[in-house]
Amino acid sequence: MFPAASPESLTAQATASTPLGKSRLAVLIVVGLYCALQLVMFAMHDPWIDEAQGWLVAKSLSRSLDFLVIPSEGHPPLWFWLLRALSLVLDFSQARLLMPIVALVNAWLLSRLFRSDVVLLTLVLFSFVVLQFWGYHFRPYGLVFTAMLSALLLDRNGRPIAATWCLAIACGFHFFAGFLFAFFLIWQWRKGTKLSHLIPPAVLAAAFGVSAVLSGLGNSAVDQPVDNVIAGTLGNLGWLGMFAALRVPLTAFVTLALLVYGFWAKPGVLAALLALLVTFAVATSRVYDLYPWHFAFMTMLCLMAYVWAGPKARRWVMLAILAPQTVVGAWAIVERLSHPVWLQPNLYAVVSADAGPDFRPEAQLVAWPDLVGLATAADEDIQFISGNTGETLGPINWRTWKARTIDKRVLEVRRPYWLLCTDCEVILDLLEENGMQGTFLAAKSNIDNGEMEAWRIE
Repeated sequence: MFPAASPESLTAQATASTPLGKSRLAVLIVVGLYCALQLVMFAMHDPWIDEAQGWLVAKSLSRSLDFLVIPSEGHPPLWFWLLRALSLVLDFSQARLLMPIVALVNAWLLSRLFRSDVVLLTLVLFSFVVLQFWGYHFRPYGLVFTAMLSALLLDRNGRPIAATWCLAIACGFHFFAGFLFAFFLIWQWRKGTKLSHLIPPAVLAAAFGVSAVLSGLGNSAVDQPVDNVIAGTLGNLGWLGMFAALRVPLTAFVTLALLVYGFWAKPGVLAALLALLVTFAVATSRVYDLYPWHFAFMTMLCLMAYVWAGPKARRWVMLAILAPQTVVGAWAIVERLSHPVWLQPNLYAVVSADAGPDFRPEAQLVAWPDLVGLATAADEDIQFISGNTGETLGPINWRTWKARTIDKRVLEVRRPYWLLCTDCEVILDLLEENGMQGTFLAAKSNIDNGEMEAWRIE
């Protein structure tokens, strides 16, 4: 029997003295609280750049090739296929409800995986990323999580081939899911699963990976690699520090030491885990850098290792890996709940009211940097003028995007026009130098996108 399901499993050992009824009640309370928080935070959430960009890209796809290789995004196509299908029947605000529903399903799946270990279940569910970006945010990470949990449960129940296909499909939602899939393939190979059963899903996963690489070619938004690869790699391996100032070499060495100690009794699992973590850290230091929603993949690799190591894993090490992320998750709950979206002005509504009934955003609304216009474009189903390039946008084309530049065509837009901006003094100074005057209308603060303002330009 698979360790996580057996009476001798580490989760059963952790709660052997807990009556079954109390354990089930505790699980219901934890899952219920998580689900309630997901719904509350979704209601208070203001979409951020990546949520809107994905939607706008999906709606803009027209050529057959673009559906296979998503232009300039650096992502595989499944998420965009799903968004395109949703856009046929729902608007952006309605479609966003998908991810809270997925988060509730994931909480249920996780409670089945760790049904006897309430502490571990709590730390995973309330970790910063599972609570936020892998939860109610309108991004594909929640679906990757669904595939991973489903694969672990299917494998536990003696269905390794179906489990392998689940993670192969996850590779169609995000390129980094390939690391989870690679770990799963190694595990299945060590268990003796026939290669003839593993090759077809591996081919599908590889096809998704190739699509993502081709999609990202020429993407100017990819962060520049660090000058010192070793320092960058150690910074990424110190992901448990959460904040950049704490992701230092010492944190990396402590994290690696914890993992070595925690999985020493399962050398095969440990070797594969360390190899994948180091590869991930090196690759992200050279290509894209590491963000919270990405370093969750490193945590998920550890979680998979913990499940496979079974009772030979040291439970307290996994708890130590999760604890800092849960502390930051608690902080994030307080921070987000203290900034509900309904306390902030709707800048587009302010602009529309000021402009009057003849307002045409595609000709009279400028966003600079153009990133600040994406959520408005998705929410209101409009186009706007990019202050960076002077082009009329739906989605941003990352291959031609110019960060922090101001196109001179904004000086030629017919006045009055309206401006959405951050760091507004930069563009306002340029406009004033050219004889234009700005009138402040409103400002809002978005925890993900920062401070934004609306101005009328005459």
